[in-house]
Amino acid sequence: MADFVSHYLFGEQALAAFPPVVQLAAARRAAVFNWGLQGPDPLFFHKLAFGSPLHKYGNLMHSKRTDELFFAFARAVNRMTGASREIAESYFYGFLCHYALDNALHPYVYCRQQECLKADPRQSTSAVHCQIESDIDYALYDAEYHASVTEFDPDAYYKLTDEETAVLAVLLHYLLKVVYGVSVDTAALRSSFGEMLAVQNFLYAGSRTFYHSLRQVERLIRRGAVLTSHIKAEPPRWNCLNLDHAPWRNLWQPEVERTESVPELIEQARDKAVALAGQYAAEFDAGWLLLHHFDTPFDHGSPKAIHD
Repeated sequence: MADFVSHYLFGEQALAAFPPVVQLAAARRAAVFNWGLQGPDPLFFHKLAFGSPLHKYGNLMHSKRTDELFFAFARAVNRMTGASREIAESYFYGFLCHYALDNALHPYVYCRQQECLKADPRQSTSAVHCQIESDIDYALYDAEYHASVTEFDPDAYYKLTDEETAVLAVLLHYLLKVVYGVSVDTAALRSSFGEMLAVQNFLYAGSRTFYHSLRQVERLIRRGAVLTSHIKAEPPRWNCLNLDHAPWRNLWQPEVERTESVPELIEQARDKAVALAGQYAAEFDAGWLLLHHFDTPFDHGSPKAIHD
């Protein structure tokens, strides 16, 4: 998955290009749209320190049954009315953005991840993956605002009302049940939003003292940046945005050499998000829905899928 601020910045770009009806739907519930930009990621943060079944359900949503997921999601939105419809629709358009960015960016991230692991197999796969996405996060924010990403305040953009949180929890409960056959308590789903926000507030605080203390621990265990890869304390020291167009390959299509930069991949993702949002907006207006086919999942290019 792209990192937290990367998804937020992408949402700003997509929103500016969306059809007016979609812009209005997002503006009615700005914080809800922003949470939609984070897609299924809140599931990864429920009881983060202790483990939770929600983590594997987040992986399921990223990797399986994408067609059915968005059809069930659109059907739920289409059946709702009043304030609940406003909330659900705004969340849906943000969720589309999450898909578009993950789908475009993941092949590049996974390629660079495998290069790093080949150079040093002792490193944690998760740590390398998170470090790449964290570096991209830092570089994108700097390119957009000429400032450190630690200046980003998650609380300013992600505060939900109780009603909004309840609707999002019910939607996720419905999607997990209908699409993946798992029943999750809505209380756990509600709490996952607050838990993710609390973690992001800490990660973007950029505490250098804490960061360097953790680095000392990591040097002892020799598994790479298992902990500090998540903390936004230092700018990247490599060309993480691929602005020099170095070659890379989608692990699912290794025969094709690619050279796009991260900003170019984001442009591709924006075009996809705008097209999808326009199609769904027309269907919502007409009151009937089509089953759209998504060629690849959120987790496009994953090496795990090759071995499964």
